[in-house]
Amino acid sequence: MDQVTTISLLVLVIALFLPVLANALQRHPRWFAAAKYAILGVYILANLHETLLFRAVRPDYRAEWQLLWSYRESLSFPDGLMSLINGTVKVVRPALLEEIVLNILLYIPLGYLLPFVFERLKPWQIVAIALGSSVMTEVIQLIGKIGWFEFDDMLNNTMGCVIGLLIYETVMRKRMVDRKSGSN
Repeated sequence: MDQVTTISLLVLVIALFLPVLANALQRHPRWFAAAKYAILGVYILANLHETLLFRAVRPDYRAEWQLLWSYRESLSFPDGLMSLINGTVKVVRPALLEEIVLNILLYIPLGYLLPFVFERLKPWQIVAIALGSSVMTEVIQLIGKIGWFEFDDMLNNTMGCVIGLLIYETVMRKRMVDRKSGSN
């Protein structure tokens, strides 16, 4: 679980650091713009490192074509959908569940950073960019034989982006309220 902890902490630091950076560099818009692009660049490099770069090439193509296969394989619902309400969901394959969580966490920063760096983007555009990035990553992994092509990864990455976008909206909304109450 070290990867999950590391990525979670990175997301938390980004979420807390950007509004502080915005306040600190308010009078220096060029420095602030440079910092935003630098942080986005570091995230993109980290994402590429985790998903594409430095992966071993395999002799065969690997793909899982069924949607939600990883959820069915990693979790057991003994009472059907009532398991969600009853709390009887059981983890069957913890390593696979960890992969699901990591794929979600990997794209939370993207959902947070895109609207911060490119303020004119609409939420649907941000989600479309994340989905497109995830699709490209999966296709490159398939063609390059450097990983598994999985629809679940695309779904998980997109969910992560949406979570990041919701965090951004919450943090920035609070920041605007704080600014308005401080200016009165």
